[in-house]
Amino acid sequence: MTIRASRVQLIWSPLVGWVLLSCAMSVAQAQVETPSPAKQTLDQQTPQVDLPDVTTSTPAAGQRADGNELGTSIGAFTLYSQLDINVGYDDNVFATAAPTTPSPFVLARPSAELRSEWLNHSLRFLAAGGFGFYQSAPTQNFQNYTVQVDGKLDIRNDIYATGLIAYRRSTEALGTPNVSFAQAPTVVDTIPVELGYYQRFNRLFYQLGVAATKYWFYDYSTITATGLPGSSRDRTEYEEKLRVGYEITDRVSLFVGSSLNQRVYAQVVNVAGQQRDSTGWNVNTGMLWTLGPKTTLEGSVGTTNQTYSADGSTVSAFTFMLAGSWNGYEPLILRPSINRSINESALSNYQNYVSTVFGVDWVYDIHYPWKAVGGISYNTADYTPVPGLAGVNPRTDTFIKASIGFLYEVRPQYSIGPLYEYSQGSSTDVAAGGPQFSRNMFSIRLVARR
Repeated sequence: MTIRASRVQLIWSPLVGWVLLSCAMSVAQAQVETPSPAKQTLDQQTPQVDLPDVTTSTPAAGQRADGNELGTSIGAFTLYSQLDINVGYDDNVFATAAPTTPSPFVLARPSAELRSEWLNHSLRFLAAGGFGFYQSAPTQNFQNYTVQVDGKLDIRNDIYATGLIAYRRSTEALGTPNVSFAQAPTVVDTIPVELGYYQRFNRLFYQLGVAATKYWFYDYSTITATGLPGSSRDRTEYEEKLRVGYEITDRVSLFVGSSLNQRVYAQVVNVAGQQRDSTGWNVNTGMLWTLGPKTTLEGSVGTTNQTYSADGSTVSAFTFMLAGSWNGYEPLILRPSINRSINESALSNYQNYVSTVFGVDWVYDIHYPWKAVGGISYNTADYTPVPGLAGVNPRTDTFIKASIGFLYEVRPQYSIGPLYEYSQGSSTDVAAGGPQFSRNMFSIRLVARR
């Protein structure tokens, strides 16, 4: 076995520096989140662990796009390590209306990824953490972590199977959809398990997938009167998926998909006297468009339906999705994040909420050594009242996030620069606990990779 250590690469990037953690901590990372507004908004609402985004993950074979060597070879594996340091100031730590609480903060995100370099099959081990410290608001300090194993088994050149299992601890971020105010945030433990199968016949292909995710919620302070305690939110979610597609050209594929889900709560009847178990389905059709290594877009439209076993009530929604990366103009990379889904509610007076997210993140090479990065997201959460509950009206919460930063590459091995993020929350029913805040965050970020 040979061990080859490459030189350390120090890279600061407000948009993509957190890549390894973006696939590891997908609920939220307490009060300081990823500086990619569209990505972080979606991550807060999709707690499943997913494989890393191919447009931003560490390049294969230990090579970065700019040709600089990255990673340490250990036999048939390559180890990628990263340390992300963020130091800044938050003028509204608790995401509340005036009076607000400001605080300096320090955020550290270490991670290590061990990836196989075999000609066939693949195996990956990931360990990551997120640690936040607030000088003027120590109740918001947090320690998050993830351990994950995933891989791919090549059965034939046109058949393969995938698998994933992980253990993750994350923290619900104040000032985000579905999060009730609490002096200390709620912590979430999850164990996701995913299996997939892919087969291709000439230009026709299909994909099968099953997933199960177990959730445990821990409250570290008294939550609001309308919030459900963690024990009433503990649950297991199951999902079964099928996608059938046809490759029209080498760059364009059309597909139709369908999925079923089951949401089973640990408490058959929660503290509010409600039974929240439900089943649902989704059908969609879409297109995958690949123009090159930096331009891949996937979009779909469909409908989703969630039925609750206690009273047979049903919530339906028109759904859509757009994700990927666009690099049609060489200096500019755009990453759209558009999604609509029905999510579980943490509030006792609302059965669920329909989340709609529109966002885009971007990276622009101004002129070496300068680079601009940023993004924006617009998220609405439409809450459905619990059937038969008097005095509760439908409510819509709106969240806006935007960030912009500039990167100056002092030397090819390291860079440093500022980042500014603005966020705002509003509601059609502030009296019932809806958000009403604005928030500014200023920081300096440095990322070291090896």
